[in-house]
Amino acid sequence: MRRTFILSSLAITAAIVLVFASVTFVLFNIDAVVKETIESDGSSAYKVPVTIADAKVSLKTGEGQITGLRIANPPGFGALSAIHIPFVVLEVDTERVAAKAIGVRRVVLEQPKIVLEIREGMVNLVRLRESVRARVNRSKISGEDASSGQMFIIDQILLQNGTMVFRADFLYGLETEISLPDTRITDIGAETNGALPAVIIEAITDLIITAVERASRRIDLKALAEKNEIPVPSVNISALLKK
Repeated sequence: MRRTFILSSLAITAAIVLVFASVTFVLFNIDAVVKETIESDGSSAYKVPVTIADAKVSLKTGEGQITGLRIANPPGFGALSAIHIPFVVLEVDTERVAAKAIGVRRVVLEQPKIVLEIREGMVNLVRLRESVRARVNRSKISGEDASSGQMFIIDQILLQNGTMVFRADFLYGLETEISLPDTRITDIGAETNGALPAVIIEAITDLIITAVERASRRIDLKALAEKNEIPVPSVNISALLKK
């Protein structure tokens, strides 16, 4: 009896030590955890490599910054990266950090450079969005890996000071660069008391494509083709992005 009691006590003590060690590890390695989570969830959603250079998050103030976010182009497209965001600024609401959902006041995508590429009638950003939507659909199925994870409620996501590079196979190597309109979305996950990572990634992807579609209306394909003495393409970029 005494032996059983001692073994049970040791087991409970070991469990407490492991839990404490796990919590301590997360607290002291929060930057590495954020980096690994973004790269893992992003790569799973987009089906292409997603990397960041660094992540810094203050547990005290809730302020954070992610630098060097890159999302690779889908296979078959020329540019190495489809999306490059040098700076992502986070403002976590430390008064709304709970087990069910973490509140985030603001996410700012600062100076993003988006490559819009068309090849053989396919659009790179649309391919990325299709992969993300498939991930969101899987998140609705119990037992799928996409159906679990930390949930968030984000008050606002803002894209600002961005540029877009437009490339297409029918332009024979030519490309043009134009500014992106500042664009925002609000209340992500508010109606459902939290949104899973896949849903957050979908919201950010839609935000980016919305900005790109608005910018694409300023591309004069006829003038660009005539200036460079190439055939005038009959393409509706806006319609392709809305597929």
